[in-house]
Amino acid sequence: MTAAAVLLLAAGLAPQTPAAAPEPKGAEYAVRWDPAKGGPANAAETLTFLGAPDAAPVHYEIQFYDLPAPKDAPPGAAIILRRRTAADGSTEIRLKYRTSSPLSSWACPDAAYHAKAQVDVGFGADAPSRVNSYSCVMSATRPPEDLNAVPKKCVSQMVRYDATGSVGYKVEVWTLPDGSTRLEISRTAANSVDELARFTHLVEGLVARGVRPLSESKTELGSKCP
Repeated sequence: MTAAAVLLLAAGLAPQTPAAAPEPKGAEYAVRWDPAKGGPANAAETLTFLGAPDAAPVHYEIQFYDLPAPKDAPPGAAIILRRRTAADGSTEIRLKYRTSSPLSSWACPDAAYHAKAQVDVGFGADAPSRVNSYSCVMSATRPPEDLNAVPKKCVSQMVRYDATGSVGYKVEVWTLPDGSTRLEISRTAANSVDELARFTHLVEGLVARGVRPLSESKTELGSKCP
């Protein structure tokens, strides 16, 4: 340390290390598994496990895209773009940035998007993973032209059972491009110790019933063309 730095430190004027940005206040907790390898084998068994056998299905087609980094994309972020099309024809475009460290500031490419930040807490083979997720969402039939997005040559099918009103969870059944199936239970809630403990308890119950949690994200699973 230089003499000048010692004097500044003694005077309480030494430069301070910037505080780390806080994590988003909300979180999505999720666990996925291959029903061919154990655990609840379908949506009906999964909903019964949750105590919500009457949740109604909503069908979607999921198209992922390749694209260059958009303007103002956070440095080093994983960039995900997908279109979700419901059975009634309504569509949603979601541009997502995923980072290992939370961001102190970020922005969507333009004001046409609705911005949302959360922590994605995934329960894979090891301890829960935490990824900061920053999403830009709009209702549109295709991505904006300035993203220069190219659709992947395959799509995934997804059926969602929303039981958040009764038990606080959603169930998704994904049919991947190779024809295989994956199941997911998720919960959107506060980014807190109590909510983490609650979902951990759920995962422990699933493991006791034969589930082998997967580490891959839905993007990794659904965007992989055969």
